[in-house]
Amino acid sequence: MDPFDIFIFLVGTVGLMFGSFANVCVHRIPLQISIVTPRSRCPSCEKSIAWYDNIPLLSWLVLGGRCRHCQAHISMRYPILELLMGLSWAGLAWHFGFSPVLLQALLLVSLLWILTLIDLETGLLPNLLTFPGIAIGLGFAFWFGYFEDAAIGTVLGYGLFWLVARLFLMVTGREGMGYGDFKLLAMLGAFMGWQALPFIIFASSLVGAVVGVLFLVFSRKDMRTEIPFGPYLAAAGMVWFLWGANILHWYAGLIRVG
Repeated sequence: MDPFDIFIFLVGTVGLMFGSFANVCVHRIPLQISIVTPRSRCPSCEKSIAWYDNIPLLSWLVLGGRCRHCQAHISMRYPILELLMGLSWAGLAWHFGFSPVLLQALLLVSLLWILTLIDLETGLLPNLLTFPGIAIGLGFAFWFGYFEDAAIGTVLGYGLFWLVARLFLMVTGREGMGYGDFKLLAMLGAFMGWQALPFIIFASSLVGAVVGVLFLVFSRKDMRTEIPFGPYLAAAGMVWFLWGANILHWYAGLIRVG
């Protein structure tokens, strides 16, 4: 087996295991429960989960998606997040290889998956994740030599969405966006610099608007129904992180042709 393939496999395996911890974060952080103690337990019967019942993917399949003790249903979110984290880590290892940027990418994608799942389940983007995320992003920016761009991206990321939200509130008299979205965009600006913000805002708004309209039409919900925006920001941010240079090159080519 090629050493690089072994490297990708090992990173993906660690990602699967981290996915198990990510599930703990998704469940406990919105409830303001420690992610360290107590050890993993069934939320229904509160029995501690043995190590052999906590193996990523495999344990859920063997147990048929139920608690060994009380037979309570275990959400599909658990194996899905483990699988997504494992595939994401393996894909990033293939994309970046063994490099410092890989570490940055793994931390970013892990934060984004956890924030996305929390936002989908609760409508929250906790400060406990976005604030450390901003600090981590700025730390990498300092290491890689683009701290000024990242600092501007952090301020602009928060400020632009704050301004839009204030204008929306003034015009409509109601909140149109949560403060967690401001902080998530600030975190993305910290990781990638201010240059990423136009694409992230445009792409997330476009896709979010299309999906939101389709959701409201097919679910027959009221127009005032709140739809989480964090997942669209996270997806657009990861697209830019992976292919931002290619997007800029493509756009520059369009301008030259025009």
